[in-house]
Amino acid sequence: MKDLVETLEKEVLLPEQPPSETPIEETHFEDWSASRAQTSIEDKVLMAKFFARHHFLVREGKSPEAKRETVASIILNHGTTPNSVLKEALGWIRDNKGSGPFFLTWYTPGHLIPTTLKEVRDQDRGLRTALKLFLFPGEVDEEIQSVLGRDAEIFAETLQRHFTYAFLSAYSFDLSTGDVYFYFAREMRLQRACATRFADHKFLFLDSSKFKSSGEKAYGVVDMLRTSYSVTLYTVSSERDEWIVKRFESLCGSILKAVPASSTADQSDLKTLRLQIVGRDSASTKCVEKVGSLAVRGKR
Repeated sequence: MKDLVETLEKEVLLPEQPPSETPIEETHFEDWSASRAQTSIEDKVLMAKFFARHHFLVREGKSPEAKRETVASIILNHGTTPNSVLKEALGWIRDNKGSGPFFLTWYTPGHLIPTTLKEVRDQDRGLRTALKLFLFPGEVDEEIQSVLGRDAEIFAETLQRHFTYAFLSAYSFDLSTGDVYFYFAREMRLQRACATRFADHKFLFLDSSKFKSSGEKAYGVVDMLRTSYSVTLYTVSSERDEWIVKRFESLCGSILKAVPASSTADQSDLKTLRLQIVGRDSASTKCVEKVGSLAVRGKR
């Protein structure tokens, strides 16, 4: 009987399988901020490098080759694109520190910016006066990598500082209306607060995929112009350049009123709206600029 049982076991049991040489792939979950950092990388770098060379700390009406400003306060919204711009701006500072010293303070609710500033500070302690950080208070949203909520919103809305620059980004941008959209409803109020603090010059960085109407509307170009002297829309050349320029010119016509050269209007009331298209490959760089006073019935 014992021999019969052993024989049956050998026939019924499956042979032992050799161990697999390929390890089981682990599921990897990325948060929103990490996943966005991997999108449109080339566009972000092209915009950031061009900005650092041609606009960062450049005095109004002066050449980028002339002596640049050495003192500035900059507000940046949370996002991967402003962080890319920051990296290139700090690269310019590092390469031109002989033109300093530079005294720069960076205001942000985001948590990517502090990491970038610390990395540069650890590499070169001599740049510490250009790396001052002012971090907004509030509870951290791990997915967005920023403080969010009522504390942060009220703080930003009551911030009275007059900034030199604002570095801004968006989930999408409607060129027909000038409206700026974000993916998460919970971030809209803080995004609006950051974008509408007064800054001499505001830059909205948009990779070539963002010219669409998608998400939750937070604010518009008119809101930015009311709290600045100039707003520049930054993007990178694509097959949609002609369409983008036409839409931009139409937008300008709807929100800016031309002022005759002979007008006695206060020059401080004039606003500048620019479209900066950074060239790539064989496509050339283009800049379209319109100056005027805000129309009474500007789109919001």
